[in-house]
Amino acid sequence: MHLNSRVSYLSITFAVGLCTITAVFAKSDHDGHRRHAAKALLIAERKTEKYIEKEGFERQRKDIVNTLKDNDVTRFATLQDALVQAFDLDKTLKNKGPYTLFAPSDRGFKRLPSDDLQALMANKKKLRQVLEYHIVQGNLDAEALKSRKKVKTLEGHEITISDRGGSIYADDVLIKTVDMPCSNGMIHVLDGVVMPPLSK
Repeated sequence: MHLNSRVSYLSITFAVGLCTITAVFAKSDHDGHRRHAAKALLIAERKTEKYIEKEGFERQRKDIVNTLKDNDVTRFATLQDALVQAFDLDKTLKNKGPYTLFAPSDRGFKRLPSDDLQALMANKKKLRQVLEYHIVQGNLDAEALKSRKKVKTLEGHEITISDRGGSIYADDVLIKTVDMPCSNGMIHVLDGVVMPPLSK
């Protein structure tokens, strides 16, 4: 083999070898970055999990009355006022319970004629009767309600629970939101006010 040919051959061989070594180191470096990124992601996930756990611990469930005051679902100003007016029925819902409350939202109360609502708020005895018809002893979520069909209220009469095309009704009033958990029970949000038989 001529000298120039051998030099060219060695040059090519050296170049190929250098590229191979560079590729190996590049791959190693790339893998190292990938491992570093994966480790950083794992640490971040663990921090997030701890943060979520901490947030969950700090955001403890409140009793029914305080959940009515502070929630992200809807407003219950009329119901809160009514519970206080009805011989301090709000104090009952602060007890250990547990209770299930069918809670008319402010919009639900507005479905009552204005005169009827004013007359109801002025009659504390009747107001308490109506409100007790919205309260059930025990912690009943939506599945428990559907399985029972009827639930006895503190007022003494039973509310009829029905599933109509996937929507749950208390008597003939739509439950807009189910399963708002509280420290002493459960809230289901009503789109109206249910009335016990003697108050209709």
